[in-house]
Amino acid sequence: MDLTATPRRWTARPNCLRSTPVLATLSLAGLLSACANHPVASSQASVAAPPATPALPLPPAAPTLVAVGPAMTGTVSWYKPGPYLHRTCTGDRFTGKAMTAASHSIPLGTRVRVTLLDDASRSIVVKVDDCMPRGRRILDLSEDAAEDLGIMNAGIARVRVTPVMLVDNR
Repeated sequence: MDLTATPRRWTARPNCLRSTPVLATLSLAGLLSACANHPVASSQASVAAPPATPALPLPPAAPTLVAVGPAMTGTVSWYKPGPYLHRTCTGDRFTGKAMTAASHSIPLGTRVRVTLLDDASRSIVVKVDDCMPRGRRILDLSEDAAEDLGIMNAGIARVRVTPVMLVDNR
């Protein structure tokens, strides 16, 4: 061993050593992509599959409204009783916030779908709980029902009224 020799510096590397990490990375990437194309045999698999979980039952179908009678076409309006206490024909206290209506020809307690003839996408379902004198209109809607249907400003509208019933599909 020669003690007089100068130690080799790290900065004096040959060019082939500088490219070695790049070549190693490329060869590793090629090896991994080649392994990805070949399936692993089941005897070589070291991870067991998780146990199968039982399927959750589907929720019951939602109840739907089904037409149960003939549709009528006519005019509807909305009404607001005076400041005095108002009772409906069924004996309930009238409130403009409920989705109710008054009719002279539809039986009390019937639920009806009211659909605008001008805009079939606008419809509401109301309960007939009040009576009204015979006239040109087929229904008088409560304030909130008229607002939901979009006839508050006009006051009256041409509609199709269809009696409906809630059907449970279970």
